[in-house]
Amino acid sequence: MQTSKTLLAGALALTFALASTQAFADCDEGQETMVGKAIAAAASAKIAPVVPTQTKQMINLETCDAAGANLVSEFKFNVIGSDGLYWVTGTAKVAAGKVADMKISGLSPNLAAASAKAGVKLASN
Repeated sequence: MQTSKTLLAGALALTFALASTQAFADCDEGQETMVGKAIAAAASAKIAPVVPTQTKQMINLETCDAAGANLVSEFKFNVIGSDGLYWVTGTAKVAAGKVADMKISGLSPNLAAASAKAGVKLASN
């Protein structure tokens, strides 16, 4: 009887592990490139009212997971503006090559100050 319970518990744990890995899988290289470009474009547009002149953009995907037809990523977007480096952190959901939802969770101190001065709310919190 004890062996049956152990086997059943092991089977349930394995089933849960397989179901969990199927729900979220790491993005492949092509998906990461597409997600990075989509997020960079959306983040650039989001901060454009505060940082109108942008050069040398860089995106760092902390995570990139495929969840069904959507790709979900945590990111940090850096950009050089006319008066220095600015950055934002956040999460984004990408569908069909476009950002369907973006939440900004962090701003560089200079971007936070510039957005406050301009009266533009960038962070989602």
